[in-house]
Amino acid sequence: MFKVGEYSEMEAKSIAGYLKDAGFKVDIRGLVQARTEYSASLQGKLSEIKGKTERYEQCERYLSALKTAMEKGASEETFRDLFLDEAIPGWKETLAKFEENKDSPDDMDDETRDTFVKTMAECIVSTDFAQRVFDLNDIEFGAPVNGRLDDPIISVPVNPDDCDSDNPLLLQRMDTDLAKEYEITIDEFSASLFDEIDEDFQNEFVDEFLKIRALGYIIRSLVNVAEKGKMDIEEFADLCEIEIGERMVMSVDGSLVAEEIARSLEKSGMLKMKGNTIKWKI
Repeated sequence: MFKVGEYSEMEAKSIAGYLKDAGFKVDIRGLVQARTEYSASLQGKLSEIKGKTERYEQCERYLSALKTAMEKGASEETFRDLFLDEAIPGWKETLAKFEENKDSPDDMDDETRDTFVKTMAECIVSTDFAQRVFDLNDIEFGAPVNGRLDDPIISVPVNPDDCDSDNPLLLQRMDTDLAKEYEITIDEFSASLFDEIDEDFQNEFVDEFLKIRALGYIIRSLVNVAEKGKMDIEEFADLCEIEIGERMVMSVDGSLVAEEIARSLEKSGMLKMKGNTIKWKI
């Protein structure tokens, strides 16, 4: 079987529908997938982290901006703008300039694009820092802050390889999310029907279509072009490596999966396999 890919339930149903309509033999199998993310940070009071990370000065700057925003009476709705105005001066102007040009990307100069990307990245980093300060110090909008921002607990992402594993401030974390995905496979011989696939599929699932078409070209070459008779699996494997086109060349190497291709053709009645010998029936 040829693996098309792994998808969410809705996407899998859509893809399988297109392929079945084109005459493909399709199999859908539900799988439980684990996505694991590793992270590490230095977590402790601001005074404890001083001198232990190159990002300390950045943290001080973000914390100063956070304090100023809170002193101005920031609410949950107004905090982001007040905080970013202090932490990243000019961020609104950068965003506005990008918005003016986003509908004409060809007219946007590299400096505008690069400045926007860097600014938005820092906006994400800084607001994430602020949220962690709120969470770690039990700070809520509308409640007295008192002295909790004088030397607050902060969390600074780090590369664990750059830290002493015995550092009491080092916090390492592994987050694993389990989710169900659906694997779609097709019979290899079915790939020869790629011309029958709806054009909407070709446009929406470009990579999938190109992979199926590549296998389809091998199947068509074997069925329509290959000299028939008896051959061993090595000769058959050589026939599973093809090149198509002249100025626009497509090279497809299926030699390493020649036996799987042969088994699919055998199921379709095209040939008979016995040991390492193949005998064509057509």
